[in-house]
Amino acid sequence: MKAVALTVFVLLLALVLAACGDKSSDRDAMEVKFQQIDYEMGNMENLNSAYGSELTRATQRYIKLIREYANELGPVEVKRRLAQKRDEVAPYCLPCSATLDFEASRY
Repeated sequence: MKAVALTVFVLLLALVLAACGDKSSDRDAMEVKFQQIDYEMGNMENLNSAYGSELTRATQRYIKLIREYANELGPVEVKRRLAQKRDEVAPYCLPCSATLDFEASRY
């Protein structure tokens, strides 16, 4: 009987650890996606503004990513990230800045 109880305990412990690991890896995957789009948008932010339409599309992709992970991030973090991105793109794309500002007002 003790062997069965020990086996059940070990299996439950393994399930709990596996579940914790999944959340961590999901969070890491989310952060990688944000880092990739941040890098892409950072390369578009320059003084010649030749990337205006691409920056607008990247802003829409950023907002889509925010919406996808809004529940995991929470409203405070969503607003912080949108405000930070708005401040980054404002000198290069005013419509992008306004779009990010509007999106932040939804949370």
